[in-house]
This record gives sequence, C-alpha cells and structure tokens, in this order.
Amino acid sequence: MRKTSQTKNSSGVRISFSPILRYIAVFCLLIILIILLGGGVLASRQMKAEAKASLSSVHAQISQRINESITLLESLASLPEFYDPAIPPIEKVKKLDQMAPYFGYLLICYVDSDITVYSDGSEPASLASRDYMQRLFSTGERQVTDSFAAGADGVTLNYTVAVPLLDEQGNITGCLFCAIYFDEVSDILEKSAVINGSEATLVGSQGQIMSSTADLPYGDPIMSELRDATLFGTTADQLEEQLLAKIPGAFWSFQNGSFYYTTYQRVENTGWDILCSVNFGTAFSSVLPSLLLVAGLAVLLCICLLFILRRYIAKEMQIVNILVQSVEELEKKIYQNERPEDTDFNEIIRHTGNGLSDSLTGVVTRSVFLNQAGALLKKIDPRKVSALCFVDMDNLKYINDTYGHNGGDIALKSIGYILREYEKKYDGVVGRYGGDEFVLLLTDLDGEAELRSVLDELVLRLHSEIGSAGEHIPVQCSIGVALCLPGSDLQQLIAEADEALYFVKKNGKGYYKISHN
Repeated sequence: MRKTSQTKNSSGVRISFSPILRYIAVFCLLIILIILLGGGVLASRQMKAEAKASLSSVHAQISQRINESITLLESLASLPEFYDPAIPPIEKVKKLDQMAPYFGYLLICYVDSDITVYSDGSEPASLASRDYMQRLFSTGERQVTDSFAAGADGVTLNYTVAVPLLDEQGNITGCLFCAIYFDEVSDILEKSAVINGSEATLVGSQGQIMSSTADLPYGDPIMSELRDATLFGTTADQLEEQLLAKIPGAFWSFQNGSFYYTTYQRVENTGWDILCSVNFGTAFSSVLPSLLLVAGLAVLLCICLLFILRRYIAKEMQIVNILVQSVEELEKKIYQNERPEDTDFNEIIRHTGNGLSDSLTGVVTRSVFLNQAGALLKKIDPRKVSALCFVDMDNLKYINDTYGHNGGDIALKSIGYILREYEKKYDGVVGRYGGDEFVLLLTDLDGEAELRSVLDELVLRLHSEIGSAGEHIPVQCSIGVALCLPGSDLQQLIAEADEALYFVKKNGKGYYKISHN
C-alpha cells in the first residue's frame, strides 16, 4: 500500500489491483492447464478403451465369418454324395452353386482328387498350381488363404476357405472351398472403425497389408510402416516376433505427427493379424467439449472470485482509510503542540479507536501491548540492546487526594504522552498495564550505555510539574528495567522488570534499576 498524498486533503490509502489481476489470471491459466492435462490423461485412457473395443468387434466378426465358413464346408463334406464316384462332378457342384449366394459367398466349389475344380457353367480347371491346394492335399488340413486375385478377370480379390474330403479310410478324395468377398471383410473393418473412431488394418500371413481403413497401401509389409514410426516400450523387431508367435499385445507410437495407441490379435484358424489404432487427436477431440465446459466454469468461478475479492478489499480499504486519517490527525494534534497540557485529549482519544488504545492516556491497552511486544521480541537484533521498562507513578494517591481525580487523570495523560515519544523514537511499543502502571519496550539501542542515557533522560522527563487551572501538579515515576535477549519470554521480562521496580520503590523512588538476571 502507498499514500497517494500527504496534504491536508489526503485521498487516503490506495491499493493497486493489478497484481491481484495478474495472480488471478495466472491461477486461471494453471487451472486450465490442469484441466487440459487431465483431459490428456482421460483421452489416453479412452484411446485404450476404444482400441480394445474396436479390436474386439473386428476380431469377433471376422472370426465368426471364418468359423461359420469352416463349419458349413465341414458339414457339406460329411455328405455321402461327395464321395460317390457314380455321381458326376457337375451334379455335385449344382447344389453348391445354389447355396453360395444364400450364404453370401462369391462361390462354393468342388475339387476332385486330381485337384480339378468344377463349377456349373464353366469348364473344369486345374488348381494344382495353387499353394494352398498343395498344402491341403499334402497335409489333409483345412486352409484359410490370404486375399488374392481370382476369377475370370484375374483381378477380383477374395479370401478362400477350404476343407478336405476324407473317406472312411482317411484318404483325401478332394475338397470343398468357398470364396469370401474381399469387400465383405473391408466393410467389417470400416463399420467397426467408424463406430469406435479407430483405424483397423488386416495383415496377412506374410506380414502384408490386406485391408486397412487407414489408407495403407495394399500388399506393402506392415513392418515397413511401423519401422518409420517411433515406438514406445517395444521395437519393430520385437513386435514382429510377437506377431509371428501369435501373442496379442499393444503399444504406443508416434507417427505422422501424432500419438497412436495400437492393439493387435491373431484371428483363429488363419495366419491373419488385426491391428486397431486410435489417434490421440481423435480421442482428445471427443472429450474436448467437456473440457471446454469445465474450463469455462473454472474461468467463471475465477471471475466471480475476483469480483467478490475486489468488493471485499474495497470495503476493507474504507476501514483502513478511516484508520489512516485518524492516525494522521492524531499525530498532527500531538506533535504540532509544544506542551502536552494544551492538547485536547478528548479529541485525541476519539481518533485512536475503540478497544485498541487506553481511553485516558492514548497508549495501547494491555492485551494489545502483549501481542505487539511479543511480535517485536521475535524480531530483535541480537547485535543491538533492547529493554522492557516497567514504569510506575509514585504519587498518584497524593495527587488524587490533593488535586482531585481530574488532577490524577491529567498526570496520567502527561506520562502517556511522554512514553509515546520514546515508543516512536526507539521503534518500540508502550501500553498501560493497569492503574498507574505502564510497560514500555525499547529496541534498536546501540548498547547499555545508550540505554542508561535514555533512562536518565526519561526519569527527568517523568519527574516534573504539570500546570493545570492555575495549579502545579507534581509528577514522579519509578522505573524497573529488564534486558531483552534473543528468545526471551515476555512474561518473564515483565516479572524481572517488576522486581527491579520493587527495588526502586523500596530504596527512595523516582529513579530506575536495570535487572541483569
């Protein structure tokens, strides 16, 4: 705080509100930053949840399609007609051709023991050059192929599921296979990715990209894409080993200027892997509206707090200004008069405030003195000398009996005035301890020699006559002094000063004694 004017028409004390505005602004920024950090944590958790949900959905639908294809083909393979050599192959495939569109397949075909495929309306064709057919006839195991081009145009992509035809002796007499539309699997990836805001990629048995909602090039190795990214907690080689070992997992990565969370899993009965990734920006944008709402409420709360604080400070400053003006008027009334007896003490008391100062002498009350003196003792400079003085008026009863209580009041007011001079001069505090007793704490003295000089002067000032209504009222005081040391207890100092005062009272009065306990 600062005084804006020292003139008679002082405008009082003002406080700059700019620092408070800055603090509130910084506080708001910190709150918003914390909210954004919390949003980042929430978004990262949401990334994991969405990636897992997307993977679960894609994996379930593709696995279901593969498993129901195997189940259908194995059910058909159990029919006797596919093992009866008397039934022409074309008759065997007519029934299959009717079933294909019903179950949503590109085609369902019959292959004989010579690995020749038959279909209605087309000439038989050899499939002996197909790797999956060679594996099926050599191992007797069902096959699920990666996507490949097939059909009359040689460019239509599909996936093939094949099961062997085993006779009663376990010999392979042929096989049945169905072709799943390539677009059907792509649609599964697209729908799941859109629902969960993720990117799904289907990887073949050779690590090649077969389908992707992230616009990854078809046929490119997935590891080429991942090696260009920065992986956290794993490496591209370790990830490749995990995929080959069919071990599901997840990892964080930074690619294309954004963070991703990716989870992956093998599709049963195939050599395929599904990778589902969620972009941090996508997840964060989904929680951003809620974050903005919370941030807006936080800013609104700060504004309300600022408004309340400003009103409170303005109200308190009115009180401070009244107090400052009272102190200024009090100082003018006291220190612009040469003689204390000419001072209008009733006017002084009016300006000092209720409860803080003694209504008669103008010094602080006992309780205020104890609080202020206790605070001063904690801050005394050990290189300086500080002292607590217990001042007692020697002849108050005599004055009251001779000049009346009004004379005694005038004498007490005079003592209070003198002690307040020393309070201000030596950065101390003075209070009325009770009746005709005062306590004065003096600080910042250069040494005990200066203390004795001050006490000599004070005793002389307190030993005087006060003129009032044509009469001269004699005043005399005794002083007991206790030296203050760092860590001194205030009550103990008062007790030591009181004991020194008792010694003065017993040995002539009107002087002082310093206790060295």
